[in-house]
Amino acid sequence: MNNIDLSGGMAAITGGAQGIGLAIAERLLRSGASVALWDRDAALANEAAGKLGEFGKAVAVATDVTDPASVEAARDRTIEALGGLDILVCNAGIAGPSATVWEYDLDAWREVV
Repeated sequence: MNNIDLSGGMAAITGGAQGIGLAIAERLLRSGASVALWDRDAALANEAAGKLGEFGKAVAVATDVTDPASVEAARDRTIEALGGLDILVCNAGIAGPSATVWEYDLDAWREVV
């Protein structure tokens, strides 16, 4: 499949507890990297990290990517847990309300973007 050697690499994946983020985490682990799963759902991230443990070092880090202080804390926890941070995968997605453009609340738009 993929023969990229990421041995010794340390990665954080936002939205890493499920879906595309989880698949990216598994691929990075299979390539030799250690991963931190950044996700708002701490329980889901812990469960995912446990399942990924068979492929290498995976840790869960509860993070709200819409909050700069939470991101800084996640960075620090990741560096402490993995020994560094080489790769950041920006996968988290924020879904706002379902509305037409002219009805969309500006504050909600800013959070999504």
